[in-house]
Amino acid sequence: MLVSIALINYSYAQKADTSKAKDNTPHIYFIIKAGTEINAFYNDKPVQASTLDDFNTYVQTNVKSLRDSWVIVTGKPKTGTFDEVMKTLKRNRFKHISTNIQN
Repeated sequence: MLVSIALINYSYAQKADTSKAKDNTPHIYFIIKAGTEINAFYNDKPVQASTLDDFNTYVQTNVKSLRDSWVIVTGKPKTGTFDEVMKTLKRNRFKHISTNIQN
C-alpha cells in the first residue's frame, strides 16, 4: 500500500505547469493608419503607399514577409479606406490583426 501511494504521488508531481508561457520575443510590426489616405509603417520604416491601389500592390508583392508580422490598424470603420484595408489583410490571410478604432 505504501508503494502504491508513493507511485501515485510521484505521478502527480510530474504534471506540466498549466500556466501560460509568456512570449517575450521581439515582433515585427506592420502599423497602418487608414483614413482618407493610408499611412503605413513596416518594421519602423515608412511604406510608400498612400492610396488603396498602392497599398494593395505593396501587400501583394511583399505578402510572404508581411504575413507573419503583427498588424495594427487604426481608423474609423465605414469611413475612408479602413474597410478596404481590412479586406485586403483578411484576403491575404494575415495572422495577427488588431484594430484601434478612433472616434
